Amino acid sequence: MIAKFYIEKSLKDLDKLYSAPGSQRKSTMYCKMATLELCGWIEDTVDDIVLRHAKRKLKQNTNYRNYKRDFVKKTSGFVYDYHIRGLLMRLIGLIELEKMEKVVENDSAKITVLKAQLDNLVAVRNTAAHTHIKSVTPLYFSPSACEGYFTRIYDCLKAIDNELRGS
Repeated sequence: MIAKFYIEKSLKDLDKLYSAPGSQRKSTMYCKMATLELCGWIEDTVDDIVLRHAKRKLKQNTNYRNYKRDFVKKTSGFVYDYHIRGLLMRLIGLIELEKMEKVVENDSAKITVLKAQLDNLVAVRNTAAHTHIKSVTPLYFSPSACEGYFTRIYDCLKAIDNELRGS
């Protein structure tokens, strides 16, 4: 089960703050925080999906802790082809990954949707994570826009998780 209560609540709370009268600086800070919260949730959720599947499928005599330490916790990012696919390929193998992606893609093009959503977020996230708010502020997604991204990404990650559970 993919946790979504806390991220939904955070994004809704940030949207209320963003929509309340206030300074442009505060509005920008709420946008930046919503973007970073959503992206943090994505990374945590992908880790959880991978680790739960590893725990379900790896045998008792395998060294599950090394997989967690060596691959999952050292992967920071959420570009599908590089980070997410890399983690899944190490866990389930290329052949099983291809099968899983085919099933998920046939379910309303969810892999394509996920890639597009993540690609849109990554540049904004990198700006938010590596800059501070100063006189010329970068553009961030509003909290309500982050809620839209969340809904679409959640559906895609849920499809991947469900397919892994069924395998």
